[in-house]
Amino acid sequence: MGTLLPILLLISSYLVGSIPFGVIIGKLKGIDIRNHGSHNIGATNALRTLGTKWGLLVFLLDFIKGGLFVFLTKYVINYQSDFFIITIHPLIYGLASVLGHLFPIYIKFKGGKGVATVSGVVTAYIWPFTVVAIIGFLIVVAITKYVSLASTTAGILLLICYFLFARDDLYLLFFLLITVGIAIIKHIPNYKRIIRKEENKFSFKKNK
Repeated sequence: MGTLLPILLLISSYLVGSIPFGVIIGKLKGIDIRNHGSHNIGATNALRTLGTKWGLLVFLLDFIKGGLFVFLTKYVINYQSDFFIITIHPLIYGLASVLGHLFPIYIKFKGGKGVATVSGVVTAYIWPFTVVAIIGFLIVVAITKYVSLASTTAGILLLICYFLFARDDLYLLFFLLITVGIAIIKHIPNYKRIIRKEENKFSFKKNK
């Protein structure tokens, strides 16, 4: 078990991260959100397609699946214990969860953009960074009404926090560079729509 448990946890973190809560909740409501709005499986499209209550539920579940194994391995299981023959850092489990959301095995690897899941990972690992990112997110949304722009701004703020307060944590740098980089790449179509003034602006109202 000293070798097997970390590997099982790592596989589990990917499989749990792959659970497409937006698709599941949408289908329970009789809607496949992949066929509506931005066609994304994440919380923003769920909010627009299913309404505020269900969109927030999708966000919460995606958030929890990101932070779950980070929390377990950092606070419940001592990942550095001599019991374990191999040592896997909590953020590696978090990255596996994020990759599960981005490339979910259950729906042909076509996932979301990972904002809520990354938020869960960072909150479980170093929650003050999340507070800064949320404040930045809310300010940008309030000013521009663009969730895509606010999401990538929040990611950049996480990197700024790293260089200001946690420069010795190379695992955190590794995690942030990968996830923020992927988020920026996945939001490129949104940036193009913003430039063309075709991007949907945020509203708590459910799209008809």
